[in-house]
Amino acid sequence: MISGRFSLARSVGGAVLLTLVCVNTALLAAFSLMDIYNEKTRLDDALHTELSVLAEQLAVNLNAPLWYMERDHLVRVVEGVMQNEHVAAVLVTDRETGRLTLGRTRDKAWHISPTQTRPALDDVVDTKRDIIYGGRPIGTVEVFCSRRFMTRDLNAALGWIILRILGLNAALAAALVLVLRRQVIRPLARLEAYAARVSSGRNVPPLAEYGPLRGELRSLGLAMEAMVRQLSAAQRKYRSIFENATEGIFQTTLDGRLLEANLAMAQMLGHETQEQLLTAVDDMATQVFYDPEDRRRLIELLLVEQSVREYRTRFTRRDDQIIWVLVNVRLVRDPAGDPLYVEGTAMDVTARLRAERRLGILNRHLREAVRERTKRLAVKASQLETANVRLQELDRLKSRFLSTVSHDLRTPLTSIMGFAKLISRDFSKYFEPFANGHDRLTHQAKRLTANLAIIESEGERLTRLINDFLDLSKIESGRAEWRDGPVDALRIIRGAVDAVSADFEAKPEVAFVLDLPASLPELHMDQDRLSQILVNLLGNAVKFTDEGSVRLRAAVANAALRLEVTDTGVGVPRESLEKIFDKFHQAEIGDTVQEGRRRQGTGLGLAICRQIVEHYQGRIWAESELGRGSTFIVELPLNQAAA
Repeated sequence: MISGRFSLARSVGGAVLLTLVCVNTALLAAFSLMDIYNEKTRLDDALHTELSVLAEQLAVNLNAPLWYMERDHLVRVVEGVMQNEHVAAVLVTDRETGRLTLGRTRDKAWHISPTQTRPALDDVVDTKRDIIYGGRPIGTVEVFCSRRFMTRDLNAALGWIILRILGLNAALAAALVLVLRRQVIRPLARLEAYAARVSSGRNVPPLAEYGPLRGELRSLGLAMEAMVRQLSAAQRKYRSIFENATEGIFQTTLDGRLLEANLAMAQMLGHETQEQLLTAVDDMATQVFYDPEDRRRLIELLLVEQSVREYRTRFTRRDDQIIWVLVNVRLVRDPAGDPLYVEGTAMDVTARLRAERRLGILNRHLREAVRERTKRLAVKASQLETANVRLQELDRLKSRFLSTVSHDLRTPLTSIMGFAKLISRDFSKYFEPFANGHDRLTHQAKRLTANLAIIESEGERLTRLINDFLDLSKIESGRAEWRDGPVDALRIIRGAVDAVSADFEAKPEVAFVLDLPASLPELHMDQDRLSQILVNLLGNAVKFTDEGSVRLRAAVANAALRLEVTDTGVGVPRESLEKIFDKFHQAEIGDTVQEGRRRQGTGLGLAICRQIVEHYQGRIWAESELGRGSTFIVELPLNQAAA
């Protein structure tokens, strides 16, 4: 029943059977032809050998009878040889006369008959021998052997070979039919029935219910079953997507007939179910599109561009309400390139368009409000500009006032420091010796001496603060004096190192390393300002380094003199690398100063350095990591004159 039902299985089995029989026949025929050729060669060699032996025997047996002209003897010998059915003719010729002495041949019935001439024979081989008597040739004997019996034997062998081939093919075909029917045809028929059930879309039972499968067909069946499960899952998944999509999905013919639509499409057009929509709509152009010309233009675009995205048009709902939609469609063609149908999606954008219109109205109101506000801000800006000019004037007055105050402060401060030094010297010289031996007076004398030293130290710090502040005020107000000229950078660097050498001598645990090239190009700037920068950077480095080293390095890079001051001190956190260049910013706990160490300096040194470097259009910055030291880098252009 199965073999009579499933043509696919029969065609596969028949093809396999026919192929194997043909291949087997070809192989057997090839081997048979080789055997026939070998047999023919063997028989031909045997015939030649037999012919040669017969000719040699005749040449020996006929010498005496031919010499003595014993014709009866000659006839007996020749006819004795002719008893061999392979011999077709024997000719004995006299050497002196050249005439045929004796000849025997065969007629068409293959009977022996005498001949006086050389016979005309087909498909024979011949050989000739001299008849020698007394050491000299007296005649010749020529023997002819026919191949007719060899051909007969070959034809008989060929017939047996053909019979064997047919028998082997029949046996092979019978065996193959049994094997293929059991191992291939029936399993393939089961697979075909399973595939037909799958293609019909009906519920598919497990493959095991169709019968057992073995070997590779079992693996193929399992693979088919797994593939069917995957395809079914994918079909359910995409069907679910199709049914539950929030956008309308549809398929139509080119003439507007609706082929398929999902629930969202039906609800968008005012229908409750897909079936209701498919039944109600026969022509999209007249029943769905508000303007039929919109669909005509859409189809024209599709025929040219194959797909159209975000085509805005209007649809008419079942309740005659008009909605705006965005349509994305593509044209599906058959393998020959002819159009089949149109598929795409539709999204209701009516609410969005209304919102866009309301937003446009709001934007217009907003632009009007912005213009009004801009006018008010322009008035405020004018007022702020006037106030800014006034503030700049007040800043200049402040700078002049502070400069004057700084000058006025230095005069009494100089007197205070001078008298403090005189009192300290006179007290130590004239009064402190009288306190020896008296504990209370000695304690008071040391206390007075320490207080005078504090007055002197703080006076010097106040003097530095006033000098730095006055210097920075002059630079910022543009009243600083810049004595620019050619500067020998190496000389200035060594001079700055000498200026801070006392600080390094006070800290023997800090090593100083000077890394200078053999020569440096000249700079055009104020040499005192360059020295001021170096003294500030070196002083800070030794101030915040308790052990390790301080390195000063100079080099030329990118058409600029590059100065690097590197220390192994406490370092600066990343967030403070810019703040340290601000005015009055001193190192605090968490910047570079360790807890318990008192702040030193005015907080203006690095600010003055930045002002000087930027005046010469250079750069100064710091690179540091807390606890691992710092590097301060200065770059001064070589070809830049003072601004």
